[in-house]
Amino acid sequence: MAVTPETTRSPFPIPLFILLESLILLGYALRPSWYRPLLFIPIPFIVYHLVFHTTTGTIADVGLGSTLVIHFFFAFDRLVLTDIQKTFHRIGEKPGEITSASFLDRLAWSLHLHCSPRGVGWNFEVPHIPKNPPSPDGPGKRKAYVVSRLGTVLICAAVQGASMIINSANPALVPGTIPLHNQPLYVRVLSILGLGAPGLAYLNLQHCVVGILLVGSGISEPEDWPPLFGSLSGMYSVQNFWRNVWHQMLRRIFLSTANFIIHTVLRFPHGTSSKSSLPIGLLKLHTVFLVSGIIHYAGEFMMLGYGGNGALLFFVVQAWAITLEVVVRYLITESTRANASEKPPTGIRRLLGYVWVFCWFVAVTPLIQQPMVEAGLFLGHENSALAQKVGRWLGLDVI
Repeated sequence: MAVTPETTRSPFPIPLFILLESLILLGYALRPSWYRPLLFIPIPFIVYHLVFHTTTGTIADVGLGSTLVIHFFFAFDRLVLTDIQKTFHRIGEKPGEITSASFLDRLAWSLHLHCSPRGVGWNFEVPHIPKNPPSPDGPGKRKAYVVSRLGTVLICAAVQGASMIINSANPALVPGTIPLHNQPLYVRVLSILGLGAPGLAYLNLQHCVVGILLVGSGISEPEDWPPLFGSLSGMYSVQNFWRNVWHQMLRRIFLSTANFIIHTVLRFPHGTSSKSSLPIGLLKLHTVFLVSGIIHYAGEFMMLGYGGNGALLFFVVQAWAITLEVVVRYLITESTRANASEKPPTGIRRLLGYVWVFCWFVAVTPLIQQPMVEAGLFLGHENSALAQKVGRWLGLDVI
């Protein structure tokens, strides 16, 4: 499955991508100095060129474009905003200890940091990371982890395979057909599942495979690889979905970038009271989702070869949904914050929450999915006997 590349875009240059990653790792490995942030200067220019002027000519562009901008924000956080070798350290290390290590040791430390977006095993571990299920201690701990994750890999592979067949049978996911927001509700729901289920399974499968390799080989411990996603039972609010269900790999760069924009650039003070912290918190929330929208806009642009607003709008409106939830929570409980110790809603409130989240994502997901449809991301073997049979079974042959 290929996306037709624009004639004005050149093939994606692997050497330039390697240079980008090398600059980032070298910047992490250099000892603290005034010139270390200077390594950041070429990074935005390289990322801009790769995203807006090159293409692989395949649907891989959608993930590659976003990844490039993610690396830009990580580099900005760790080369410009943070003196990482004095601020970050692995659990068990002394703060700043890495600055006196050899260059090769610092390079290995940098690679570990680069591969630890959630900060698991580091002093900056982000909150809301799911816990590993209970496992036996001792020699059997690694085996139990590997067996558990192998089961997850099989489930994820099955979900991807089933989704590919169903998506191939879904005429709403063919370029040039009636837009998703004009499709019947049943078709929209099935189409959205065709995006969410294999997407979640793909990310989870990658995470599990790397965890299996590193834990099985003895390089990592099972506790270094907690689950990537939380339980789907937590989808009783949009806020809880993004905070506790979805992966938290970008949480650090979202918050550091938002803090830089709000407190350093715009010079808004930190909230010192409940009245002042609420507007600052909401401003930070909207900034975080704007940054997320920019990241996914890059993937959408690289995939299509032109600028669309679907991915950007999809993430921007998430902040407004959460703002609405904050207002409703205040009207019900007179509290604007979801207390960490507060028990999840039960009964009718939880059921209403599930209905609200379902309706919300059915309404807004076509924003980000329609450009993917037009790029042919969901095309498969729609003319195969199996796809046609599945289409008839699901009632898709009559739409």
